[in-house]
Amino acid sequence: MKKIVKISLIAVLAFYQAMAVAKIEILDRVVALVDKDVILASELVRRTNSIIVQIKERQQTVPPIDKLREQVLERLITESLQLQMAKRVGVRVSDTELDATLERMAAENKTTLAQFKQSIESQGTSWAIFREDFRDEIMISRVRSGVVSRRIQVSDKEIDALVAQINQQGESQTQYSIGHILLPLAESASPEEVASLREKAQQLVNELRNGANFQEYAITYSSGQNALSGGNLGWASLSQMPTLFAGSVRNMKVGEVSEPLRSGSGLHILRLNESKGGFETHEVLQTHARHILISPNEITSDEAAKAKAELIWQRLKDGEDFAELATEFSDDKGTAAIGGDLKWTDPGTFVPEFTKMMDSLAVNEIGEPIRSEFGWHIIEVLGRRNQDQTEEKKRERAFRILQKRKFDEEMQVWLRELRDQAYIKIVDEK
Repeated sequence: MKKIVKISLIAVLAFYQAMAVAKIEILDRVVALVDKDVILASELVRRTNSIIVQIKERQQTVPPIDKLREQVLERLITESLQLQMAKRVGVRVSDTELDATLERMAAENKTTLAQFKQSIESQGTSWAIFREDFRDEIMISRVRSGVVSRRIQVSDKEIDALVAQINQQGESQTQYSIGHILLPLAESASPEEVASLREKAQQLVNELRNGANFQEYAITYSSGQNALSGGNLGWASLSQMPTLFAGSVRNMKVGEVSEPLRSGSGLHILRLNESKGGFETHEVLQTHARHILISPNEITSDEAAKAKAELIWQRLKDGEDFAELATEFSDDKGTAAIGGDLKWTDPGTFVPEFTKMMDSLAVNEIGEPIRSEFGWHIIEVLGRRNQDQTEEKKRERAFRILQKRKFDEEMQVWLRELRDQAYIKIVDEK
């Protein structure tokens, strides 16, 4: 599964502005040993102060500082383990690739890389530190994608079942905004450990139902990936959630807190924050076209290829058969044998130059030769139609849902395995 790291410029600037506003005390001592890496107190304080500022910006109550530092330290340990694995398996992000990614991110947010750099540095953050943080994020994303994706499979049977569920629910599906708290528990935990954690989870549920702030509790107690943002999982339909979550959320009212739910990664506590309706259909304008491709090569120059295409185009204007000329002259061997027929295609199938010409033609019109990266094309549009692809898109959607669901579930298991198999020593601060 390819996954490109995308970070909102606003979120990035807010994060580093938070670190600039926070007062950071540089302690320069080791607070944790993580396999072959160490975590310094200066980094723990830097990240903790950043989280404090972000919590205050969200107008939430800051948890007790010792609890918050525990959470941030756990996050740093998890990041360290993933980065170490990334380096072991050969994940690398070169300076050239890093700068290109930063430039794309700046462009998407309508600014230049120089302006972006100036914004970061104006907040008191070193550009070099920012670049390395960003490089780490890319490496973590890639090692997660590479390792976890190999551990999951989505079968046709599972897709069929989810499509049936989507059909049963109808495309007008309710979307749910969910809060999440994860209390980790190893699958090999003893009955006593399970009972102890269930008692703790039930106590949290009772306190939350009596008015305790869910986001503050998520920051304080959760080991989930979204803990430091208040446990917010965003919007999802029932079919997009883990089956364990969907079974509970289906019967919850807005503001209600679930009973503790057991999975392979631990105990989960959910809160239904909001719900909303939605409707999804998918219809596309398809085009039926055919083409003749004349490609330059070692023998035929680009000018010669263009001249040949123009000659064929003139013969078509004089009434010769398109299919016969395509079979005789086209260098697209995949379509030449069938008269250059490209069949019915969806928008975005072809390269931009080809698409632009094809979209400009009326049905049964032949366009003059145009150049693409493949050579010179002569295009004829044979027809257009609106095609309902809802069923195909349902299957694609079902695959993505199942893949993400399994990925999220398996990632929690993998992170727990990393943690359990690593040598980790928290250095006593006293």
